[in-house]
Amino acid sequence: MMDASTRVAPRIDVVVVCWNDRAKITIALDSVFALPEVQRDQGLVNVVVSDNGSTDGSREFLRERYGERVQIVENGENLGFAAACNRAFAATAAEYIFLLNPDAELKGGALAAIAAFMDGHPRCGIAGSRIYNYDGSVQQSVGEFDTWGGAFLRSSAWGEWAPFARFANGASLRGWGYDSERRVDLAIGAALAIRRAMIGQIGPFDERFFLYHEEVDFAKRAADAGWETWFVPASEAVHEGEGSAKGQYSVEARKQRSRRKYWIKHHGHLWFYALNAALIGRYLLYLAAVAGAYAAARRLLRR
Repeated sequence: MMDASTRVAPRIDVVVVCWNDRAKITIALDSVFALPEVQRDQGLVNVVVSDNGSTDGSREFLRERYGERVQIVENGENLGFAAACNRAFAATAAEYIFLLNPDAELKGGALAAIAAFMDGHPRCGIAGSRIYNYDGSVQQSVGEFDTWGGAFLRSSAWGEWAPFARFANGASLRGWGYDSERRVDLAIGAALAIRRAMIGQIGPFDERFFLYHEEVDFAKRAADAGWETWFVPASEAVHEGEGSAKGQYSVEARKQRSRRKYWIKHHGHLWFYALNAALIGRYLLYLAAVAGAYAAARRLLRR
């Protein structure tokens, strides 16, 4: 029998960030322990919950249900998603890290498939799983880095108009069925693998992103350093969406705040304020069009 001093280190640290998620965190954790690859090799994974000061008894529940099978990192307060991940990164050492939302469920072979892919692609620093909604539809879980024009079209909704659609952010991904391996700019953090060696080069998540866009910033820094992000459909998960934020935060306000931080960090204040000016100008254009139509209608009525 192998004792603690000779135990082989795990290949994958599965990290789940928890903030008052007692009611749903078993979805993620039970799915990890039920994976065939984990059943075959109990040493494959180290499961870590980074707890952001939960007040719903999450930590006590985890200790009672899972015992030593789950490592708990106690952060003491709600540090945000990025900081909670970083605390888990610092407390672990496996070759790969797999981020999993507490309300996400891994399908059989998910970890084995994504680890095998990264083994075969040494410049792949980030890999995203194929993620399904509960109705079986596939989530749009990857994206493109913003250009100024793409950001304007997305923020203004003009990107939905046929003449502009091909210039909008994410246009090259439209019509793709999420059914093949593909190099992408970024993947969402609900079910995401990271190569630890890359963190040693580019650093962990930027903790200024309390919630949302931290993985976009991370992928941008990875790309700037020459690392690749891939979509790996053989690794599959089911995800409800929004996680701990649902009902506890204004999700859209958080997203917009983080998006602004990202734009200023990577594109600068001039880029950001020019975009804002263009978006405001769009409303002035709408008002001018309405005023013109109103004036034309009055002239017709006077005839």
